[in-house]
Amino acid sequence: MSEITFLASTKSFIIPDEIQEYNNRTVFERIEDVMGLWVVEVKANGWGESVEGLFTLLYIYEISGADNQLFLLYLEKYMEVGDVLELLHIPNQHNFEYYESRLLEHPDSIFINVGSLTYQNKYGTYQLNSKNWVEELSHKNYLTEYGVTRIVKY
Repeated sequence: MSEITFLASTKSFIIPDEIQEYNNRTVFERIEDVMGLWVVEVKANGWGESVEGLFTLLYIYEISGADNQLFLLYLEKYMEVGDVLELLHIPNQHNFEYYESRLLEHPDSIFINVGSLTYQNKYGTYQLNSKNWVEELSHKNYLTEYGVTRIVKY
């Protein structure tokens, strides 16, 4: 089984230098520190036509590391007011058609606003704590195959 995660953005998604430097590290003190954040355009890796209809945004990527602290660092420090990101996680890319049809028939989306620090899913809207919202978000489900997660900052 090989999972795959897609990211769509309102603008070209650039990995900031701070995160790129972390990606280039080869020595880590703890196993927990081994992580990275990479993106590849879907047109370059063959997924372009398959996923374009699932997103509302123009720039679409395959992302690795959307479930780790580097992605949350991006949201905290580098996401700008007006930016919109969409995420979709597929647990088994070889069964993409199944996940796509389930998503289209019964979408169960998540909405996160890192400007107003709110998290919304089918159960309700939750206010994230302004002092530790990144830590709180790391414990919430924001990657899902049941719907597109929309992350905004305004």
